[in-house]
Amino acid sequence: MSYLRLQGLTKRYPGHLAVSDLNLDVERGEIVALLGPSGSGKTTTLRLLAGFEVPDAGSIVVDGEDVTRLAPAARRFGMVFQNYALFPHLDVGENVAFGLRDVPDVGARVAAALARVDLTGFERRRVTELSGGQQQRVALARSLAPEPRVLLLDEPLSNLDPTLRERTRRELREQIKRTGITTLFVTHEQEEAFDLGDRIAVLNAGRLEQAGSADDLYDRPATSFVARFVGRTSTLPGRLAGRGPGRRVIVRPEALRFAPDGHITGRVIARRFTGGFALFSVESDGVSFDVHAPHDAVKVGDEVRVTIERVLMEEPE
Repeated sequence: MSYLRLQGLTKRYPGHLAVSDLNLDVERGEIVALLGPSGSGKTTTLRLLAGFEVPDAGSIVVDGEDVTRLAPAARRFGMVFQNYALFPHLDVGENVAFGLRDVPDVGARVAAALARVDLTGFERRRVTELSGGQQQRVALARSLAPEPRVLLLDEPLSNLDPTLRERTRRELREQIKRTGITTLFVTHEQEEAFDLGDRIAVLNAGRLEQAGSADDLYDRPATSFVARFVGRTSTLPGRLAGRGPGRRVIVRPEALRFAPDGHITGRVIARRFTGGFALFSVESDGVSFDVHAPHDAVKVGDEVRVTIERVLMEEPE
């Protein structure tokens, strides 16, 4: 059995089904990202796990124990909040020790937690003197100090500027992996989910669309929602050979190529810089789509021919 199992988890609010029959297994030591747009149910799922909300149906089992109806403290889950929830009037050590009531040798436990996040020697520093990345690590140390069975993180890097966020998410993954703790975190940033998560669970309107690695979601989406939500796609009229008529195909820009013998004709209407390559928007018979190609492949206004090298998936009209 998986270390953490969510089975049939459901939560209703007046006039709104926030989480619907959610089933998800998480292995011991695995990091799973809950990814989805606003209103997809990811934060409600995290609150159900933490015990801040009670499900209307379903169960939460960790290491063989059903914790669905246990109070938050009895679950032994650690939580890092979006705003870190640090106490500005306490120093770093006091913040980390806050949840260690009735624990012998608190000082040693605090020192060990700070060492796990590379903040040894910061015990007497004021949290207001720390950078955003350091504050995030203090919050992580505080959640690790009670030695929780599961770690929950709510948008853990949203308070950081983009440059710091990229560096900090690499450090955060290393720190969590070093502890070996089973972790679930909420994010709406795809890049963050791909960098931090071993697997990503994509939620939409309270339902789990697909759970898998970044490669699985990008190259083998289970639904058209996942195909469109993860990465960039275009939808073109057409069908796969041997299938029935009246279908559309979903393709990625890198699966389209400008070619003299291409079977799609169109005109380049825009060009966007994306680093080493460019995204060219092409219009054909009233449908526009993007082609990922070298900067000098074509120019805006050119009449072009395009070939499809790989279809991501097809769907009914």
